[in-house]
Amino acid sequence: MPFRSMSSHRPVRRGAALLATVGLAATLLTACGSDAADPFRVGSDGSATMRVAAAVYAGALQRTGVRIEVQPKPEGDRRLLDETAQGDLDLFPAFTGELLTTLTPKPEATSAADVEDAVNRALPQDVTIGDPAAVDNRRQLVLSQRLVDERHVTDLAGCGALPPGMPLVTTGTLTDDDRTAFAACRVGPVTEGLTAAEVVRRVASGTQLGTLTGLEAATALAGHDDVTAVRSADTGPRSQDLVPVFRAGRVGKSQMKALSRVAGELTTADLAAMAQKVDGGADPTAVANEWLSTSGG
Repeated sequence: MPFRSMSSHRPVRRGAALLATVGLAATLLTACGSDAADPFRVGSDGSATMRVAAAVYAGALQRTGVRIEVQPKPEGDRRLLDETAQGDLDLFPAFTGELLTTLTPKPEATSAADVEDAVNRALPQDVTIGDPAAVDNRRQLVLSQRLVDERHVTDLAGCGALPPGMPLVTTGTLTDDDRTAFAACRVGPVTEGLTAAEVVRRVASGTQLGTLTGLEAATALAGHDDVTAVRSADTGPRSQDLVPVFRAGRVGKSQMKALSRVAGELTTADLAAMAQKVDGGADPTAVANEWLSTSGG
């Protein structure tokens, strides 16, 4: 069976090691919820996806008694990192691949484990990442089910079996790393900047290939049995797993457990559905609290 768009991997847990580290911090949140304690400040890049991801983490932490303050001003990953390292921010959500690109000019790591290790080595002092959720936003190859059946392509590593020179359509703009990752597919001309729905419509004809991010595929492919997304655990674009980035000294044992529970429950499909609601005008906090009440442990 071809690999569908919803991520099925479960990340390796880093919570035990992080608990040992943060357990030594002198500024643990032992006075959670106290008016005298500084609020726990959560930020994001301002996109619908990251606003609701930040709200999920904030809601989970608030349930441990932490007084939360969500920063309304959107910032890019570089600025969010700087503010966290300086102590002006306590947590923000990020995708590991994008985070690594921000931290390292020309990163080489692509697999989930290698990217996570490289991020950990490059983070500023006293800033760390929590367990990755089962949210994978890396780009995936999208093709018609007819091509899958005819060419037996069930993995990105096997896309060389596809007819050479097929046009490639995509959302956004492909990075050099993306183009390298899909080079084995021997694609022809590339058309960028389409909507996810347009990519699916063009790919369904069987005459074009496409790419979508994991979150885009989770929603755009719903109900389209004639279109499939394929990827590979070993080859392909750089991994993009959702993680919380935070100041280690501001997260105590209860808060680490809360973040790990989110990591254990939040999926690509969950985040995509919530982001779609926020993009449609719903309040991120309300959407996140609904998910936490039903799925967030």
